[in-house]
Amino acid sequence: MKQNLERSDPGVATAVAPLADLLREGRELLLDLVDRTEVRDAAAAWTGRVNTVTARTDRVDADVTTLVRALGTWFSQPA
Repeated sequence: MKQNLERSDPGVATAVAPLADLLREGRELLLDLVDRTEVRDAAAAWTGRVNTVTARTDRVDADVTTLVRALGTWFSQPA
């Protein structure tokens, strides 16, 4: 996957991938917008079917219980 580097802060380089590149594999995609370990751990059971990508946002209102419920609804129970 081709990635571009974006520098919003002169001291930090961030890899940026176009959404089309993230979807190219044809698998489901979960954008982890809170960058929290418990979110990645909650989604880990679906690793065989869902690619998880950590991204940045200012929002911090994600709820792990809601995430697990949504993943089960969208993708059935984990393998």
